[in-house]
Amino acid sequence: MKTSLQKTTSRPEKGGRIGLFIVFEGIDGSGKSTQAELLAEKLRRRGMDVVRLSEPTRGKWGEKIRELSKSSDSLSPREELDLFIKDRREDVRKNIRPALEAGRVVILDRYFYSTLAYQGARGISLEEIRQKHRKFVILPDVVFILDVPVSTGLRRIKDRPVIYHLFEEKEYLKKVREIFLSLPDPECLIIDGRLPAEAIHRKIWSILCRKFPELK
Repeated sequence: MKTSLQKTTSRPEKGGRIGLFIVFEGIDGSGKSTQAELLAEKLRRRGMDVVRLSEPTRGKWGEKIRELSKSSDSLSPREELDLFIKDRREDVRKNIRPALEAGRVVILDRYFYSTLAYQGARGISLEEIRQKHRKFVILPDVVFILDVPVSTGLRRIKDRPVIYHLFEEKEYLKKVREIFLSLPDPECLIIDGRLPAEAIHRKIWSILCRKFPELK
């Protein structure tokens, strides 16, 4: 049975200030980075202090993930999971938590939902993955899962350098997409990633303004 992290995580609070934590998810080519940047630009124009982050990070563990994942046989699923958790734990400690405690807006491109989808599609149970995150992860305020068919995602990234060998495997990515679409977490909202970028941005902004009227 899949369970949320809701009951075992809490938001950092310091001096009565709590930042806003927004995550973008989806398979590669879904438009996550584009939407994260459009939102960051909009919030900055409104005078908000925004931190743009992505995972894997550019830290020690993130760079190790990039290097080892270039080869199809360099990492077992559990070795891969272990590296992602080490990288994420460091990201939460060094970047995400301090920014939220300072009352900043954190916009993150990929988080533990990607680990659920990608490592889950490699055969690790979702509950095991969740359990490994429970002691340190911070639950976002909202997660936008940009959904596109696998064929669309692959077409969009065909000219990009491949970071992870499995990104090119269509059947694997179908499993990844299925997990994203089945996540029960209440903070996750599915958005049609096939729409034009500006239309998606307007939809995301409308949702955020309804959930957080102070953004208007």
